[in-house]
Amino acid sequence: MNLRSTMLLAALLSTLFPAAAQSRRPQVDLACEAHGMGPLLDCTVRLRAPDGKPLTGAAVTLGATMPSMPMAHTVKPVKAQPTATPGEYRGQLTLEMSGAWAIEIDLAGPVRDRVVRVLQAEECEGDGRCPAPPARR
Repeated sequence: MNLRSTMLLAALLSTLFPAAAQSRRPQVDLACEAHGMGPLLDCTVRLRAPDGKPLTGAAVTLGATMPSMPMAHTVKPVKAQPTATPGEYRGQLTLEMSGAWAIEIDLAGPVRDRVVRVLQAEECEGDGRCPAPPARR
């Protein structure tokens, strides 16, 4: 079976059985908080296996591109570190400017996947409404 026929078979199976194809994917929740000019994003990723249990032992990488100008504005990927909470990983991204950004979450380890979430990052103003940036590790 060549690559083309394998891709056609995979497309056909995912069309016939979409729930089965989606049920094997991990559940990925992303929460990011902006700090200061730039802005600096402090992101938390929560992973769950298809059965709902926390997914541990994954290698999580965060990157970002600006969907309106993907070739011009790309943030170098950073490795997210696991926290004490099972299935939770944290990483920091420094964006070039405010606006809509596609946060790319790459997973390796027990599962391999790429999940993209679009969020609106705004620059903080110097009037005390922004939280202080977290200490860099």
